[in-house]
Amino acid sequence: MTDTTFTASSDPGGDTLLIVVDGDLDASVAERFEGEIRAALFTSTAPRLVIDLTGVAFMDSTALGVIVGAKNVMRERDGVVVLRQPSATVARLLEVTMLAGELEIEG
Repeated sequence: MTDTTFTASSDPGGDTLLIVVDGDLDASVAERFEGEIRAALFTSTAPRLVIDLTGVAFMDSTALGVIVGAKNVMRERDGVVVLRQPSATVARLLEVTMLAGELEIEG
C-alpha cells in the first residue's frame, strides 16, 4: 500500500489554491484528504482550487465524494475546482460517475 501525502500551497497572487496528492485516494485516506482540503480552504480565499492528481493512480468513490464536497464549497464562493492530470483510471471514474462534465479537468 502506498503512503499518500498531501501538500497545499497558494500562489503569490492568491488566485489559486493548489493541493498536490501523491498516492492512492481511497477510504483509508479520505478523512485525511478531506481535512487537508478543509484546512486549505479555511486559510485561503482563492477562487480556484486545483487538485493535482499527477501522482494518483487510483481513486475510489469515497475520495470522489470529498472532491464533490470541495466543489460545493467552491461553488458557494463563486469559485471552481480543477483536477490536474488525472490518470486514465481516475478519468474513467469521473466519466462513469458523470462528474467529468461537472469539474474542470486540466491535462
